[in-house]
Amino acid sequence: MSSQEEFEKEAKAVGERIALLLVAADLPEDVKAGFAAMIPEMSPEQLDRLIKILEANVHDTAVAQEAELGKAVQGAQAHYEASRQAAEKKTMAELDEIESLLKTG
Repeated sequence: MSSQEEFEKEAKAVGERIALLLVAADLPEDVKAGFAAMIPEMSPEQLDRLIKILEANVHDTAVAQEAELGKAVQGAQAHYEASRQAAEKKTMAELDEIESLLKTG
């Protein structure tokens, strides 16, 4: 593979990475559009800095979403446990009633 082909392949990979990070970033659309418009004029160092900024933004977003999901799971688990306990209590009361009827009958 020639150095030109290698360069093109690497440039394509960087472009795809930036595109994915822009899509995944929790940023307003006008900010994303601004970054996209500046990319053709950026130096390799600036592109590296942009990638790091976007990666940090995506990571922060993922951490926040993970925490939110954890809270939702805990809430659902607590609701399930409360429902299960109520159903168990009702079932035990019904069984006690049946037992009482059998003893008197």
